[in-house]
Amino acid sequence: MEFAVFLDVDGVLNTRTTVKQTPYGYTGIDDARVEILAHALEKYGGGDIVLSSDWKELNPKHDDYVYLVSKLKKYGLEISGQTFDSNLERGKGIKEYLEQHSEIEEFVILDDMTFDFERYKKFWERLLLTNGIENVKFASRTPAVEAILFLNFIHVFL
Repeated sequence: MEFAVFLDVDGVLNTRTTVKQTPYGYTGIDDARVEILAHALEKYGGGDIVLSSDWKELNPKHDDYVYLVSKLKKYGLEISGQTFDSNLERGKGIKEYLEQHSEIEEFVILDDMTFDFERYKKFWERLLLTNGIENVKFASRTPAVEAILFLNFIHVFL
């Protein structure tokens, strides 16, 4: 059974209060937030990180993408895949990714926006809404077990 985290970056690993910047001068990534993600993944038993963020549109050789990869690597994390979708249809992109990766049986979505997730009941129940990973809450009133466990592992670290 394989587990995956569909990861947005902005609003999860950074917020408006983040002072660090990327090489291109955009909002950077907070080490403490990456550490929380790494800890939660470790407690869950490991899993893949699938980039669902706008950052996926960067060329892998782009300095900001290299920066993201290096921040994750610092805590033993790596990107194993990415979704392909437009910014407003992240749910559709995740649906297509899961159809192509039947080995993924459990997953959560970390994002600060709801996009089209509510159209997909299974996604809505696994969506953890953030304002920084430390400020995470369930999107659904009836969250899936994966979301409950993952949120608990985040809170244990705080």
